[in-house]
Amino acid sequence: MDISNQIKKRRTDMGLSQEELAERIYVSRQTISNWETDKTYPDIQSLLMLSVLFDTTIDVLVKGDLEMMEKTVASADAKKMRTLGIGMYALLVLMIPFALVGIALWGALGVLLGLVPWAASMVVGVMVERMKVENDVQTFREVLAFTKGEAIDRSTRSSRAIARQAKMKKAFGEKPLWQAIVRGLGIGIAAVVLGATVGYASAMLLDMPLPF
Repeated sequence: MDISNQIKKRRTDMGLSQEELAERIYVSRQTISNWETDKTYPDIQSLLMLSVLFDTTIDVLVKGDLEMMEKTVASADAKKMRTLGIGMYALLVLMIPFALVGIALWGALGVLLGLVPWAASMVVGVMVERMKVENDVQTFREVLAFTKGEAIDRSTRSSRAIARQAKMKKAFGEKPLWQAIVRGLGIGIAAVVLGATVGYASAMLLDMPLPF
């Protein structure tokens, strides 16, 4: 970690031994040794005393570590997003065999069994949208760069994309996960009902046979 290098360099620049530094901030020499070898990490009180002694700020001391942690978290989120994305598409594909099995078992109404993987895909989709909001990625190009661990260029966003990101943040990023999932499922169910109603009405108008 960068804090270990910071402590060691600043200590040697001041001409202090580990024992002398330990005495100045009221810790043991072994504690200093552990910090400089990345075995342990200074607590907030020690960081404050180190920043005063080294005439710098805590932000400067831990900046490298924060950047590394942010990259690690982003990398983990990118991997999770890829996995969730694959899972979502897999669930959507499963709608067809589920619906066919339902029809074989219970007739025309068995098609509703296909809604099980669909509902699961909606839950996964909400989780993906939440991660997109948390990592400030919105367009397909940004998502692709994020999942590959590449730099994200947000300067080319259109006003429409910016507005959509704000809307998605309000809908999925600022609510508890369960509320976001309920909202997503509600929107999805409303879309399914609307689609079924339009399909039924169109079939009636065109005098087409219905499956039920």
